[in-house]
Amino acid sequence: MDLATENRRPRAPSTDCCLGILEALSQHPEGLTLSDLHRLLDVSKNMAFRILSDMSDRGFVIRDSRKVYFLSDKLLQLAIPRSVGRNLVDEATGIVHALRNDCRESVGLLVPSGDQAVLVYFLPSLHPIRLIFDLGLRLQFYCNAPGKVFLAFGDEADRFHRWKKQSFEARTAHTITDAAPLQRELEQARRDGYTVDRAEDIEGAHCVAAPVFDHTDQLVAAMVIAAPSQRLPVATFREFGQKVAAAAAALSDRMRI
Repeated sequence: MDLATENRRPRAPSTDCCLGILEALSQHPEGLTLSDLHRLLDVSKNMAFRILSDMSDRGFVIRDSRKVYFLSDKLLQLAIPRSVGRNLVDEATGIVHALRNDCRESVGLLVPSGDQAVLVYFLPSLHPIRLIFDLGLRLQFYCNAPGKVFLAFGDEADRFHRWKKQSFEARTAHTITDAAPLQRELEQARRDGYTVDRAEDIEGAHCVAAPVFDHTDQLVAAMVIAAPSQRLPVATFREFGQKVAAAAAALSDRMRI
């Protein structure tokens, strides 16, 4: 639905414009100009420019040399889960570094956001050829290991709600698009303690992931190892799955202190 024509009750104009800008920029990762925002939101360029300037000064948006605006990663920092005052990424840093150094592959941390998972922390592989992902990357749940964590673990009602929101469209030739085999895989993941991805989201990329829980035993994140399939073949999934599960359990213990 067009942001400008959405039915809504009266709101404070500047607040509404600010939130509208954030929503519009989140839907356009390629960035938007002031004219684009004026057209999309039906607000004056003067108001939009003032708000963008304030948001830029506070680090929420970035403007490049072409005068195109993008969201920064500051909102991600604000959205990172906390448990009894503990910040997820702060607690994860040492554990993620140790895991990356042990397996020498890329390691990331993702949190649920609506019907997707969002990358909030990432360390690249130590190999010269490696998988690199930008913070803020959003993934569907059904077709990759970290996403599957949010379908396999945690509260049953949450899992059901996420399941109903998935498209189950084929992302690669290996994507599981049928409910029955995917459900069987999720049941196996609950027994194993980790999920797997056989190039189901990105051709040539394999990954294994495990759940992270907070002090209330709520599922708050997925920790993932990702690598080219040649270096993370299916035959090594158990070895790497156990490594990421142990690291995720160590992070859960820290979040429970």
